[in-house]
Amino acid sequence: MRSKVAIWFCLDLLVACGIMPGCGASTAQPAGPTDARPAVDGSAEMAAPPSTEPNDAAPDAPLILGGSGGAGGVQPTADGAMDLPTSDGGLLAGDATAADGAAPPADAATEVRGIADGNVTGQPDAAATASDAGSAAADAPGASSDGAAGASSAYACTLMIGIQATDEWYSAGFETMVDNAKWELIWVHSGFVELWADAKDPVWSTAISSPCAQNPTKPDRVIFVALNFDYTTLTEWTPAITATVSNLEAKYPSAKRIELMSFIRAPGNNACAQAPAKRSTIAPAQDQAMAMAAAANPELVVVAPKFEAKTCGEFSSNPPHPSPAGVSAWIKMMADYYR
Repeated sequence: MRSKVAIWFCLDLLVACGIMPGCGASTAQPAGPTDARPAVDGSAEMAAPPSTEPNDAAPDAPLILGGSGGAGGVQPTADGAMDLPTSDGGLLAGDATAADGAAPPADAATEVRGIADGNVTGQPDAAATASDAGSAAADAPGASSDGAAGASSAYACTLMIGIQATDEWYSAGFETMVDNAKWELIWVHSGFVELWADAKDPVWSTAISSPCAQNPTKPDRVIFVALNFDYTTLTEWTPAITATVSNLEAKYPSAKRIELMSFIRAPGNNACAQAPAKRSTIAPAQDQAMAMAAAANPELVVVAPKFEAKTCGEFSSNPPHPSPAGVSAWIKMMADYYR
């Protein structure tokens, strides 16, 4: 027995000293399937595993804003610019060209401006459309240059300052078709604009016809008919209109609105045959000068519609004076707008 114990003891020593297999090493594992992937250099930085979080971006990448303009809405480009969505679902590149290299769509500038101005609707800014709207309104019967109606309900007293042709339709029944208590007239035969431009001219002492029921000397609206048959340039019209507006402001500080009007012009502003063209048409410079005066003082001054006769038969043989048919037609036209 002692001999067997000694033999086993010696075998244990041999194994411990490495003479026998298995000394100091783990038992070999069975060989598995060969790994076909190349060896990884231990000194190289291991790539990070893909993130499971949605919309995960590198720390320095621009924020991707969601929206209707394609995937992700506003997309950063390689150079850091932003692709902006357009209303048709495309993208406007950060360098203001479309993604396919074509010119941006017609609404691109509008949408870019809308984003820059904080207008998320992409609508054109008010300043860009105001002049267009005013021009269209001034050309359209039934609307003044600021888009407001000519109704009298907002005014206690409207003073119309006109010429003899104005009186010929006004005094023939206009006040019967509006609130006559709120209307009054001053008319001067051949009351040319340069006379009203002179604050000391006797035209300013002309008596009122059919005064308003309340405050006839303090009208809160003044409609001024500007006349000159010979002026054809802005150089002639602008000083006269500007001075007249200043005089109206000084004479009637009660006025909340001053309307600048031309006499009733020929159809399409094309001359009628009864007389020289200047007596039935309005020079473009007059329209321009009145528009400029309104633009200079938009809180007070507006341009009335460009009222037109429907036919040359509405003029007498001496335009701008009306024929009997013109009187009836012009009363209705004016009352329809102002009442």
